[in-house]
Amino acid sequence: MAFARILRSSALMGGASVLVLVAAFFRTKAIAWMVGPTGVGLAGILVSFNGLFAMAAGWGLATAGVRTVAAATPADKAAKMAAVRWLGVRLSWLGLLAVALLFAPIGLWTFQPNDRHILELGLAGLAVPLLVAAGMWGALLQAGGHLRALATTQVLSAFAGVLLGLPLVYLFHQAGYSLWGVTLGILVATGGPAVFLWRAADQHCPTPAGAAPDQAHVRELMQLGGALMAVGLLSQLSAYVARWVVLREFGLTAAGHYQAALAIASSLPGFVFAAMATDFFPRVAAARDEQEARSLVEKQIQAGLLLALPLLAALLTMGRVCIHWLYTADQFEPAIPLLTWMVWGVFFRLVSWPMGFWLQARGSNRTVLVVELISNLILGLLPLLLVGRFGLEGAAIAFAVGYVAYAVLMSVVMRWRTGHWIGARTWAWAGLAGLALALAQGSVTQAVGDFWGLLPTGLLGLVCAWIYYRTMRLEPQEASPAA
Repeated sequence: MAFARILRSSALMGGASVLVLVAAFFRTKAIAWMVGPTGVGLAGILVSFNGLFAMAAGWGLATAGVRTVAAATPADKAAKMAAVRWLGVRLSWLGLLAVALLFAPIGLWTFQPNDRHILELGLAGLAVPLLVAAGMWGALLQAGGHLRALATTQVLSAFAGVLLGLPLVYLFHQAGYSLWGVTLGILVATGGPAVFLWRAADQHCPTPAGAAPDQAHVRELMQLGGALMAVGLLSQLSAYVARWVVLREFGLTAAGHYQAALAIASSLPGFVFAAMATDFFPRVAAARDEQEARSLVEKQIQAGLLLALPLLAALLTMGRVCIHWLYTADQFEPAIPLLTWMVWGVFFRLVSWPMGFWLQARGSNRTVLVVELISNLILGLLPLLLVGRFGLEGAAIAFAVGYVAYAVLMSVVMRWRTGHWIGARTWAWAGLAGLALALAQGSVTQAVGDFWGLLPTGLLGLVCAWIYYRTMRLEPQEASPAA
């Protein structure tokens, strides 16, 4: 697949992700303004809790469904789509049962004795079966190549969540129950996309009449999904542990500062990660051989760096402005030093995650599990080790160091499985991008004022735009992503 094709698909999903990001930050800004860091911290805990349970109950179906259907022969595709639907419905009910049984003990473990929010945890958890169902329908759209429909659905559901959720936050805040308003807002925002994805999947990916779920295909999804679920669960668990460490050591307000920095660092370049999950993953799963798959990985790394570099530079050079604009100037000041470390962690994510998707798409279940277990143990243990030494900033340092370790580990695994290292051209892209970010950050260290970062950010933006334009003109055009 041409480099230009990856750029186009990344730009398509990127445009949708930017709009989703705008909607998310409208919601977060409203919570920060009305409730403060405590509300933002609780929102982060609730979202992480839902993600943890949805990953466990979903049994990796959101990824296994893409891999299974995308690689199916035309004769088997209808039966495999039916199997995805059949399994997804039952996993959704399993998710609801798991939340009902476990939200209370997990709430007792998560929150400090004098700061209980167990009922809020249970109420927000009602979104878990909807998240599982959304993963099922999203998998069918991805596997069918309906990226434009998927992008449109994401945007519509995000803004619907804001329009329905924010009035709840406001009304409950006015009544003196601010955190209940936050909880209901999270429930609407995370559960609402399921309705939109259901309609889109019903329109674009209907199961042909007479297609029935073959039990062999269900078993295939269960076997593949079990490993992928374990991988995703490890990732969600390490993120939950990091929040738990911050919450137990510093309280819910500090958890709000951590969540604010993490949300900004992860979300602004998040369109690249969205493109990896929606377009890159099924393509690397369907690659003819390992040489083609490795070529796709390298091009995705290069494309990700090219598209995200100006945003990362903006965060490094104008992090204070971002915190003040997206939250509040006085209450979220402690989040500013955390943001810098987390941006560097996201930079190493851009390098390492294409290799992670490659391993999930083409590696054995055992290899995937071992690699992800090692990497998530590192990500989970580092906050425990560094918070005591560096305070709250140690949690952000752990985030950055953890993804450096993940990038190194994935490079070694790729060399071991394919017999080749990532190419020198790709490492040159990564090295130049890292150097550009370091120079941008250093150029404003002694600057007086918050907006000097516009100069290095604008310069990097122009360079990246020129490379993007030149690539689009020189490389052969391919068909656009499916509508």
